[in-house]
Amino acid sequence: MRVNGLLFSCCLVAALKTMAQQSVSKADKQSYSLSLTTKFHSTCHSPFSGIYLNHNFNTEINLSYKYKQIGAFITKNVDIADVHSPINYTTLGIYKTFHLSESVKVMPYVGYFLRQSYSFMDDHSDLWACLVVRFTLNRWLTIENTALIGNLVRHHSKASLANRLNATMLVGKFKVDAYAWYSHSFNSALHFVSTSLAITSPDWVITPSVSARLQVAMLQQVANEKPEGAMHRGVLISLIVPIDLSPNKKSSTKN
Repeated sequence: MRVNGLLFSCCLVAALKTMAQQSVSKADKQSYSLSLTTKFHSTCHSPFSGIYLNHNFNTEINLSYKYKQIGAFITKNVDIADVHSPINYTTLGIYKTFHLSESVKVMPYVGYFLRQSYSFMDDHSDLWACLVVRFTLNRWLTIENTALIGNLVRHHSKASLANRLNATMLVGKFKVDAYAWYSHSFNSALHFVSTSLAITSPDWVITPSVSARLQVAMLQQVANEKPEGAMHRGVLISLIVPIDLSPNKKSSTKN
């Protein structure tokens, strides 16, 4: 299953890159952006529901494409130690950015979640949608709220809400993120609350197109209730390696 998942990711990376190159004319070729980001995590976690599951080493590969106000992405997560854990999944989605003002952006998303703990698409795979609202208060402080609803079609009776509030502050060359999560299942009275603080280092430039940064985060479950199997608290260490595949970046590199 792990090999199939990685082959699937490679095929999608190639397909999306080909689509990106063909979607714009030669005269407008510089206007789209394409990036590939690989993350190495010390702890298996869910970025949208705010839970840490185990201390297994895991990887996350994200391919992101943006043309004007339209964007698309695909993310593949692999638990290196346990191929049957919930962290083995693929998420893909598309979104559009609306600028309500110079400081307010709204981004509706729609996508599909493929759980891949036992097969290419496990039974719990389903459609999801979310709305991101971002407030840029100044160059040092940004506040963003993400409301995501999952299980919209195949498992609509088990639809759930995951809301994430994130405040990002620049302190010198470091980025500090404060998170608060609220998760709720519509078919039950269960709700989960957690908070996190993350510090991200400045970028280390490797080449004009490749950089790296280190992030350290600590999460705490606030409510007495927590998802089954989730840790009450934990620490997450991540090495993040973004690669800019945009044509303008390649052009500037050659020059």
